[in-house]
Amino acid sequence: MKILVVDDNPINLKFLFYSLRNEYEIDMASGGDEALHLTQSIKYDLILMDLWMPLLDGAETTRQIRSLGTNVNKQTPIIFCTTSSDDDDRQRCLTFGANDYLIKPIQVNLLKEKLEYYLGN
Repeated sequence: MKILVVDDNPINLKFLFYSLRNEYEIDMASGGDEALHLTQSIKYDLILMDLWMPLLDGAETTRQIRSLGTNVNKQTPIIFCTTSSDDDDRQRCLTFGANDYLIKPIQVNLLKEKLEYYLGN
């Protein structure tokens, strides 16, 4: 199973990489623009997306992944991993196409449960 992790914070990227690398193949993107580029040509089984990133935030990145006809990940589950516990932010992400929303700090056991649910393991 192949997962794309999108976060502008290198510490968060490393945390998710090391938490999941034994069970999944992990690609990493440090921003929404890089994630859009990768999702145009590589099919992922799941995407973990940060909300607050410069230039292109996670909600807009998700909206573009879902709306671009050429994106091979239009139906790929997207789980947000973000520091925002604001209901408006959560609703915006879900409206733009997110499947789920987790608040940092991420509990690895909960994350793995969500991955099993969406990946059908």
